[in-house]
Amino acid sequence: MKRLNSITAPVWPIALCRIAIGLLWLTAIVWKLPPNFMPLEGLRSLKEWMELEVQYPVVPLYGQFVQAIVLPNFTLFAWATFMVELLIGLGLLLGLCTRAAAILGLLMSLNLAIGLMAVPNEWPWSYIMLVMFQAVFIFTDPGRVWGLDGWRARRRGPASVSVV
Repeated sequence: MKRLNSITAPVWPIALCRIAIGLLWLTAIVWKLPPNFMPLEGLRSLKEWMELEVQYPVVPLYGQFVQAIVLPNFTLFAWATFMVELLIGLGLLLGLCTRAAAILGLLMSLNLAIGLMAVPNEWPWSYIMLVMFQAVFIFTDPGRVWGLDGWRARRRGPASVSVV
């Protein structure tokens, strides 16, 4: 009988998901562009989303944190949000430092889930799926296929290729 962790499967479908989720993160930054972090016409702004996190928090302490710390320092947190989402998107899209990008993506996805899952008309499963994708990317290292991580590993030689 095979052990569960000894089963192998092709990594390219996960790499394809990595690229799609990278594009998702990059398209999400269009409604929070610096320097004023205002969206394209017809979209809700980052600040409006943060105000919804205060109004409908999954964890009340989180809503209080957003109200007391984040909103008064909106520009600082908006820049941080923009930069982190840009790094996640580029890392996943290019397959560069994929695990680091996925760890950031997991933390940001958990942040989004805690802040937005209870907002009316939001689909909570979208946040759960985003968390799950990031976890899969952490454990499978999909940058090895169609990514710069794989290219860098091949240039260094076979001893440097890691398989989880």
